[in-house]
Amino acid sequence: MLSPIRRLALATLELTSENQAAVAEPPWWPEAMPPVEVTAAVIVGTLVLAAVVAVVIVRVVVPSGVRVVRAVRRTWARVTPKTTAGKVLSIFTLLFLVAAAPTLVTLVDAKGAIGNVAGGTGTIAEMDGDAIEFVDAAGLARPSPDRDGDRLLDGWEEAGRTPDGVPLPGADPDRKDLYLQVLYGDGIATLTESERARLRTIWARMPVSNPDGSTGIALHLVDERRLDQEVRTYEPDEELIRSRYDDAHLDGATCVYYQTTFADLTHPKLGGRGALGGYVSIVDGTDTAGGEGRSNRVAFLTHELLHNTAGHVEGRTHTTSGWLSPRYDGTDADARLSAATAADLDDGFELGGYEERHLCGS
Repeated sequence: MLSPIRRLALATLELTSENQAAVAEPPWWPEAMPPVEVTAAVIVGTLVLAAVVAVVIVRVVVPSGVRVVRAVRRTWARVTPKTTAGKVLSIFTLLFLVAAAPTLVTLVDAKGAIGNVAGGTGTIAEMDGDAIEFVDAAGLARPSPDRDGDRLLDGWEEAGRTPDGVPLPGADPDRKDLYLQVLYGDGIATLTESERARLRTIWARMPVSNPDGSTGIALHLVDERRLDQEVRTYEPDEELIRSRYDDAHLDGATCVYYQTTFADLTHPKLGGRGALGGYVSIVDGTDTAGGEGRSNRVAFLTHELLHNTAGHVEGRTHTTSGWLSPRYDGTDADARLSAATAADLDDGFELGGYEERHLCGS
């Protein structure tokens, strides 16, 4: 999203260019490798550099060498082709292998970001613009029975509460429900009635299918609380985002309610950050600007909740259009759910590996 709504778009750490089209990698591309275009650029650059250096060595360094170089030349002459082109090719191949291999290994290590944390949860956080993923190798499992795929068991929705007594007002086992707790940092204005209505309408109109034949997601603002401290930061990290997702703030509703914190984000190009397939997000609550009934922070929140519920869409954190597009400009023309995101949500809400393994205990 580009400012004023565009704040969601650009990566605070400049790890990715959010203005590039979101194109999935080929199915045969190794998961640990960087994107195809990055790898190709590295290889081509290395090829050019190796070719230039090889020509310089053959044409300049070798002919003007001293005794040691002459000895090397004699050895070189015995083991390489006689032609200049053959020698250039030999040096080029050697340089390419020496230069390209460690470069690609470094890129793979940077992308894979690094294995398990010894003695800890085995998780780290990977940033992609406004999206954050708590990385974990756990396999994912859906609760059952859960006809509508909202990660709330049918029995809970029929009873209107969980076995632990967490209320689920208005729950329907045949229509997706999303329960949201909103925390306000000190000094942040609460949502207006207009903003609340706008938020519910946005989700109710999403073209997501339900078992009862309807479309849309019922968003329930079940709990709003004022924090006794200011939440102000230039760039929210993973600890700040999930530090309040606990029983003390949720009264036992972890892994049932989603949670967002309205804070004062001072970064000029960041309007929020949400966990992919997670339950938590943080949004710039100071940006209430908009127009024609719109509110920027409602758009920010919608974007981050889609990161929570849809997770990766076609292998990417953002889509090329709609609410999850980094280029969404706040106008009604693109205030919609992309077909790819809708298809993901049709299958049910996503759950990240960290949440499944360490938080929710499923």
